Amino acid sequence: MRLTIYWVTKDALSIRRIREKFNLSSYISINGETPAEIREEDLPLLRETEKRGFIQIRNK
Repeated sequence: MRLTIYWVTKDALSIRRIREKFNLSSYISINGETPAEIREEDLPLLRETEKRGFIQIRNK
């Protein structure tokens, strides 16, 4: 599933761990967004990460 991740947190360690868990690229746009290809089975965990305030999921 193609999504855009907006990074709410500025904590580098949290961002690194989220990237490793979901296999995200290290690219962040000027707007603080990262394009991502997320597997369907990882989507519930990604939604939980959003609820905890680390990211926002944007459908672009």
